[in-house]
Formats: sequence, structure tokens, C-alpha cells
Amino acid sequence: MLLALTVAGFGVATPALSVTKKQVEEACASSRAQYEEYAAARARFQEAADAYEAVVLEIDLLQRKRDRVRAIADNRAADMERMQAALQDQAVELYMQGGTSDPGLFFMSGSLDELVTGREFLSSANEESLRNLDELEVVRADLDRFQADMVDLDAQLRDTEAERLSIMEDQEEAANAERAAYDKLQGRCKELTNKYEAEQAAARAAARGGGSGSAGVGAIGGFVCPFPGSSFIDSWGYPRSGGRRHQGVDMMGGYGAPLYATVSGTVSLGNGGLGGKTVWLVGGGYGYYYAHLSEFAVSSGQSVSAGQVIGYNGSSGNASGGAPHLHFEIHPGGRGAAAVNPYPTVAAACR
Repeated sequence: MLLALTVAGFGVATPALSVTKKQVEEACASSRAQYEEYAAARARFQEAADAYEAVVLEIDLLQRKRDRVRAIADNRAADMERMQAALQDQAVELYMQGGTSDPGLFFMSGSLDELVTGREFLSSANEESLRNLDELEVVRADLDRFQADMVDLDAQLRDTEAERLSIMEDQEEAANAERAAYDKLQGRCKELTNKYEAEQAAARAAARGGGSGSAGVGAIGGFVCPFPGSSFIDSWGYPRSGGRRHQGVDMMGGYGAPLYATVSGTVSLGNGGLGGKTVWLVGGGYGYYYAHLSEFAVSSGQSVSAGQVIGYNGSSGNASGGAPHLHFEIHPGGRGAAAVNPYPTVAAACR
């Protein structure tokens, strides 16, 4: 049965063969051991990728919490400094009015605590001074508490970062195993496995109601895989830092591996922000966004052909310190238009 996926507003209908799990199993019956190896490797990669997504989000939340605590602690420190200065002035004023007997009290190297809690200051202080002293103690206690919170958050961040690095290694190993296992699949088994996974991704996206464009556009005629040999999952809509949602697909592979123009068109280069080194490729009524590159292979404004190397895989931008990967987006209508889930398209082209 042929399913026609029509993109509203763009008039694009992409036929796709409907594949069942039973058809995949029948096609892979002659190489069942290889298929089971692939299925296990695929599941492990999905698990590792999900775990990495979760730990990166946890680190972001911890960092944001620490930033908030640090801002409060800085405000408390400033308040305490201001209040200490005011109490110092009050103590000096008391001396000038004859309220204390030792002028050296204000010029000795002793702490302010000794000054404002000393017998002479307390016996001479007025109601306002005592109230200010009480407020100072409250602010000091707040500062101590927030500083202790920062120490605890720093420890959590160190532990979580170590966990991230461990999970990243697991993810890279799982990706390598998944690619190796997939390469062992034969002919029709590989073909139907590929189509089944792409269609299932589209079905999951539609079922979960991930917003406009969540089901993607399916296969695109003449579309060239941007990162052959990479490993990827359907991560459309996954939570990201700052309350954002993932609007692309992360394609994992070796650092410096070549990335290809999906269609013929014109490129625009960028460098900075979350994406780091980026490429916008516009052609055939679509815009394609490549992020986290290590290097460019083209110049901004250049016309390129489908399949031409336009850059190299990396971890620039907010991917710094993480596993190298290509963040890839598809925008029907071109640059500036809304993104759609690229996974079904990439899955159809990159196996």
C-alpha cells in the first residue's frame, strides 16, 4: 500500500512503501542472527542516546540553579557590605558623641564583629543601630546558606559532568556497534528495515502530537544524505536548555568527517551562538541547516551541487565538550520558514 504524505501549503506529495514488522522479519529470515544483532545494537544506541540527552539537560538545570544561587549570594554579600559600613559609621558617631571610652576601638585591626557586638557599642547603641545589627545577622546567615548551597551544587555538577563523559563514551561505542551491525544486513532486509524505521518514526511523531511539522515530510526526491555512516535517533521535540525544544536530528559520527550538500543550491555560512559553525543551504524550495561544524569547505554565497562536500563534522557552539555530531534541520519553504522533523527524510536517505 502506498501512503501519500502531503505537506500542506507546499504541494509536495511523497509516496512511501508501508512496511510491517512481519515483512521486515520475513525479509531478514535468512540473516536472522545479523538482524538480531542489529536490533540489539540499535536498542542500545537509543538507550545511550536518551541517557545522554537526559544528563545534558540535568547539567543545564544544575548550572541555571547555581547561577540563580550565585546571583542571590552576590546580592546578599553586597547587602552585608553596605550594612557593615552603616554600622561602622554608627559606631564612630557614638564615639564622637562620647558614647564609648576607647577611640582606638575604631582603628584597631579587630573584626567588625568585635566592634558592633562589644559591650561598649551595645550599651550605647540606639534602637535603630540594634535593629540594623539584627538585620545584618539575618543577611549573614542567608549568605552562609547560599554559599553552602553553591558548594553543594558545584559538587553535583562535577559528579554529573563525570557521568556525562561516561555516558558519552557509551553512546559513541553504541553508535559504532549500531553502524557495524547495520552494515552486515543484506539486500531486502536492509531496505525494509530502513523503510520500516523511517515510517515508524513518522507514525510516532504524529501520534505524540509534537506540534506542527512533527511528522516531517518523508522522502524528498533527489535528497542526498548529509552525513553518510552516521548514527541518529528521532529526537524531535526533546527538551533543550532554556526551555527550548529540539527541532532537528543529531547525526553522530567521527570528528572531521565530511558533510554533504543534500541538494543543489546556495550556501550561507555562520559562526557563533548555539550552533557554532553553521551552514544554511537553500535549494529546491527547502532550507537545510547544518550546525556544530569543525570547518567549512565552501564560501558564503557559493552555489553548490547535491553531494558536494560543504563542511566537516565537529562540536562547535554549545556542543563544545560533547560528542561530535551534525545538528541537521529541514525547513520547507526555505530559510526563515518553520522547521519540520527531519528524521523520516534522513532515515530514508542515510541507510
